[in-house]
Amino acid sequence: MKFRKTFAALSATALFTAAFFTSCNELADDVKIEPTDWSEGKMATDAYVMSSIGPNKYIESDALHLSYSDDGLTWTDLNSNQPVFISTIGSCHFRDPCIFRLNDGTFVLLAADFTQSGKYKDLGSRSDVNNYWFHPSNCIIVAFSDDLITWKNEHKLQITDAAGKDGGTRHVWTPRVMYNKQYKCYDIYWVGDNTDGVNMVYVTQTYDFYSVKSLTPELIYSPGYSVTAACIVKDGDYYLFARDEEKNYATFKGGDIQVAKASGWGSHFNRISSRYINRVTDQLSVEYVEYPCVYKLEDAAGTWVMIANKENSPTTWSVYATTDISDNSSWVDASTMGLTFSLPGSNIDASVLRVTQEELDALVAAF
Repeated sequence: MKFRKTFAALSATALFTAAFFTSCNELADDVKIEPTDWSEGKMATDAYVMSSIGPNKYIESDALHLSYSDDGLTWTDLNSNQPVFISTIGSCHFRDPCIFRLNDGTFVLLAADFTQSGKYKDLGSRSDVNNYWFHPSNCIIVAFSDDLITWKNEHKLQITDAAGKDGGTRHVWTPRVMYNKQYKCYDIYWVGDNTDGVNMVYVTQTYDFYSVKSLTPELIYSPGYSVTAACIVKDGDYYLFARDEEKNYATFKGGDIQVAKASGWGSHFNRISSRYINRVTDQLSVEYVEYPCVYKLEDAAGTWVMIANKENSPTTWSVYATTDISDNSSWVDASTMGLTFSLPGSNIDASVLRVTQEELDALVAAF
């Protein structure tokens, strides 16, 4: 990678302040990643690619699955919904895949590192059910691609050395990326546990996805209870969608998606309200959805879409939409807005990437 750099010799004293990140600006200007239309996400295109995993705890399921769409509504599985990339690291399981376009127009794949023990319950089935949730990893899986067809330079990237639940290894879930325009670097945001087992949203900064600025992560969102599967989008302000994990069955709290807001990238996120966006007007009707994936359609109304998996039927999608992302009470079931979706079957844990039509044509032709 052009911007590969070792951070070990750099200062690790810069910490998160109440207002701004303060670390990536310490490097020399010739190392910083100048913003481009790619890194800032300025792509008005009707071509979309969705990354996801399968629903089972098998290697071929815990692998990269791709789907595509020409309008953000009708999605078609690539490769007959068979994996297009399987990890070769450790136990070969990964989750929470996200593909991000780098500053030079190429792509990086991030995924959570699961079952780092490398032990299988059944070598024949390549399943790791017994070990699946009990070997937290503070690393993520990283790979690069020029075309979304061939992946290379797969490796583990350690994100943090901070302690997790009961002082053990902190897990790193749902790694996602934002370009940091102010400090000209990439910010990996992710969900991890503290020593009390409460999941919060953190940021770790990098220039090249081979090393990080500091293994001490920066906390950007903690509403006072556990959240999972954070997804951040920009529409003037920044909006963070995450599942409230309280799940208090007596008070109807938890189990669904809430929204937090930051006025600028680098500010703390604050929950907009206690409202769960997908419950619409009836806040007592719990939906129990998870893995929110939010993206914008290229339509005249400027529609935002959120797809999520149902907890009790994880391969079933729920779809919500709004034309005013700043109003978290405006989200409704997408069907009530006349939107008809056809989503990938039997997949979970999605993220969406904009691509050019030429890139999509080549990808479809390859699979």
